Amino acid sequence: MYPLQLSYDGVGERVTRLIASGFPCEALFTAVFTAERMLRRTLVQLAISAGFTTDDALRLVRGLVGLDGMRRAWNLYDPRGRSLSEAIGSGNWAILREAVQARDEMTSTDRSVSYRKCKRRAAELMRALADVSDRLKKLYEYDGWSGYRRRWTSALHTDPKVPK
Repeated sequence: MYPLQLSYDGVGERVTRLIASGFPCEALFTAVFTAERMLRRTLVQLAISAGFTTDDALRLVRGLVGLDGMRRAWNLYDPRGRSLSEAIGSGNWAILREAVQARDEMTSTDRSVSYRKCKRRAAELMRALADVSDRLKKLYEYDGWSGYRRRWTSALHTDPKVPK
């Protein structure tokens, strides 16, 4: 994999170089990892914005398994209750889901995925991620890549009374 300090543009260049060098499957893995990381970081930021401390938000999101776990939890933290597919766009969601399925096929089954399919999926996903990053920036004022705001004190339960 690549170092976490690599910029988003650097990841795009890396995926392009991997495809050009004849490593489209590695490019697909890198693109899927990038997409999952971007969405996971955004979900952490949404939980922080909802009032959780940074440590609690990280713990909540760490417990979510895969893309499906993030999909199920997204509307809980979105300020307007939007689903993940609504937030990133249904077309981008379909591209992401297909890329994740191709990656999972390669890692957990005996079936192989063709180089051509890997190359196409990786290139599609990187184009979609540019749009996803723009959408996240518009919706949440966070692009999913930069560092998230930190919260040390919980803003939950500021009025802890339980109504009768």
